[in-house]
Amino acid sequence: MMQRLRPLILLCAVLAFADTASARLEVCNRTDLVLMVAVGYDTAAERTTSEGWWRIYPGYCEVPVDVAMVKGSYYLHAESNPRSTMPDDAFTWGDDTPLCVDLADFRMPDATTCPADKILINFNQIDKNWRNLNKVDILYTKRAYESEFMTRIAGVQRLLSILGQDIGEIDGRLGEKTVTALDAIGLANAVYGFDFRRIYPILEQMIAQQQKLNN
Repeated sequence: MMQRLRPLILLCAVLAFADTASARLEVCNRTDLVLMVAVGYDTAAERTTSEGWWRIYPGYCEVPVDVAMVKGSYYLHAESNPRSTMPDDAFTWGDDTPLCVDLADFRMPDATTCPADKILINFNQIDKNWRNLNKVDILYTKRAYESEFMTRIAGVQRLLSILGQDIGEIDGRLGEKTVTALDAIGLANAVYGFDFRRIYPILEQMIAQQQKLNN
């Protein structure tokens, strides 16, 4: 009986290792703000590489960088997109590991060394989880919502309020004012239903146009 079980045990071990080796850092935005994310990771060359920036919308999870490690740690920094954030809502996540980044899209092979024309910012170290997915929830203690759907609604409400629309309280609930505003924007841009992945970029573009006109 043991001879029959050995191949099965070996197969399970191989599958477990393959699953572990393929585990990637998944970042979940549990805030009502549009987040810009940078990721760092230890390499076989005993360096730490940093990459960015990725946009993660409220209520969504993304795998920013396609790197799966067997050894070492991930590092994560997130901040609210200043173009779609009110000044008193600015948010930064990361406080224990300084790594080098750039303002535009970047990849730094050795992020512990920072040239004069680059920026040193703080990341949080994310120890590799050997049993589960490396999933990190970014939370804003100032505000929390009961579900991903409510977080997405609250994110839309916040962008609508930046545009000056009267949507009432930002609470993650589909009130009449929120529905009316979404219907109008959806109709003007051929977006139907709650297709938030399309609605968010449209709202961001509207905010950018408004800010350009105001300047």
